[in-house]
Amino acid sequence: MVSVSHVFAAAVVLLGSAATARANLVSNGDFSDPSGGGTFVTYDGGSSIGAWIVTGGSVDLIGGYWQSPNGVGPSVDLDGNSPGGLSQTIPTLAGHIYKLSFYLSGNPDGPSLTKHLDVSAGSLSTSVSYTIDANTRSNMQYVLESFTFVADGPTSLAFTSRDTNAPYGPVIGGVSVTEVPEPASMALLGSGLLGLGFVAKRRKSG
Repeated sequence: MVSVSHVFAAAVVLLGSAATARANLVSNGDFSDPSGGGTFVTYDGGSSIGAWIVTGGSVDLIGGYWQSPNGVGPSVDLDGNSPGGLSQTIPTLAGHIYKLSFYLSGNPDGPSLTKHLDVSAGSLSTSVSYTIDANTRSNMQYVLESFTFVADGPTSLAFTSRDTNAPYGPVIGGVSVTEVPEPASMALLGSGLLGLGFVAKRRKSG
């Protein structure tokens, strides 16, 4: 006879596996290490911000200069003194599907009104734009961007500014990459939880 404790234990294992699969694979995705200070710090191409490598010209790690994305962690203006970018290799597995998410805004201090950047990761290669509306330093009006991609092994995740109006570039923060659970895994998890409810009901009515 299957006990409630056995079904519960199985469900816990499944839940733990699902949570692990959805763990953020991006190191320093909130750009909190190192600190951006009270205003911002400029990093030239070839330098690093934690696990991120700065590409192109330079970027600004924003501390207290303007609002953080979602109220958590600093952000990065991809135009420092000249257009730049960020890249990082993340431990993805070949053939697996992943979800990339990040907050997007734009430097409100100068032109142009529309900021452009390229995003690449595994099978994903796309251009993204953000148009300044009523953005201010205290209200950056971040939007959450999300994409899925298929990995062919460890993934090079890259953000690259396409603007030339430095230092007023696209702004990113809160970067995450999580594995998308396979349908079979989700079905197995659902079966375990349903089994737990069924056994509990039988014990209650018995």
